[in-house]
Amino acid sequence: MRNGLLLVITLVFSAVVIGWASTPVAAQDVSTPDGALFLTIDLQVDPERIDEFLEIMIEAAPDTRNWEGCLLFDIYVDQDNPGRVVFYEIWDSKENQQAYAGWRGETAFNVKIGPYMVAGGGGLTYFNKVDG
Repeated sequence: MRNGLLLVITLVFSAVVIGWASTPVAAQDVSTPDGALFLTIDLQVDPERIDEFLEIMIEAAPDTRNWEGCLLFDIYVDQDNPGRVVFYEIWDSKENQQAYAGWRGETAFNVKIGPYMVAGGGGLTYFNKVDG
């Protein structure tokens, strides 16, 4: 009887642990489109001027999000290094992203944010989706 009770407890405990450890099916169904362009822009900003920089970027974000082909545009600040800012973007094509970047260049936006930059940062990186 004791072995049977231990087996039942073990099975119930295992089912609970496995249930907590596995990702819900609904979350697994959420994914970004195949063929989309993923990129990050990793910048190092003067920590003493980070609030000014973020104000400019947050004000400019709607233009980015509304650009043809922009599927996602997020801004992240490193919790341990508040001068490190990472932009995470998803575009429907590299052509639309490059057209957007060209427009930003034409409007001298990089000149506007240049004074906030300091040495460091990883720059621009393009990614291909391989699973998800």
